[in-house]
Amino acid sequence: MNDNDQLAHRLALLDGVEFSATDLAAIVAEVEDLQRVAAELEEFAQATPWISQQIQPAGKKVGS
Repeated sequence: MNDNDQLAHRLALLDGVEFSATDLAAIVAEVEDLQRVAAELEEFAQATPWISQQIQPAGKKVGS
């Protein structure tokens, strides 16, 4: 399911809920901002090497 379909599905759950024009404009602006941020983070994640290291709690063995 693509992003627009997921958004449409989530909004469909609000069927019957009434929003003012101001509320709808605020919701649309917030969704657009979140989509922009997600796209920027995806671009950052693809361009940045991630180093991972397993860390175990001090004084404990993994699996005990």
